[in-house]
Amino acid sequence: MNEDELMWSFELISKMSTEEAQRWKPLVLGCWEQLRSRLRAGVKIEENCRRLALASAALALRQMKLMCGEEYSTVKVGEISFSEHLGGQEELIDTVRDLLDTQGVCLRGVSTDC
Repeated sequence: MNEDELMWSFELISKMSTEEAQRWKPLVLGCWEQLRSRLRAGVKIEENCRRLALASAALALRQMKLMCGEEYSTVKVGEISFSEHLGGQEELIDTVRDLLDTQGVCLRGVSTDC
């Protein structure tokens, strides 16, 4: 996968300028490696590069938001509550689920209400 395509996808999804996105390049490339390592045997990256690049960018954006404390998962304190905010990233990740080797891996978390 071309690094430029991965970074372009990240810029598109994150709505960052090229300069802003560059500081997250190691994260973007790391997320691509993580996604690539989970592909089913026989998946041709070239045939699926656009949706893989977008899914990789979505993973990177989600990781970035977690690192920056911008993502919540149903937290309630008195009258104040926060719910999970993925901004469409989960849908982008869904677009490549058919390409992933899911044996022994949970792709979707389980929501528990306390």
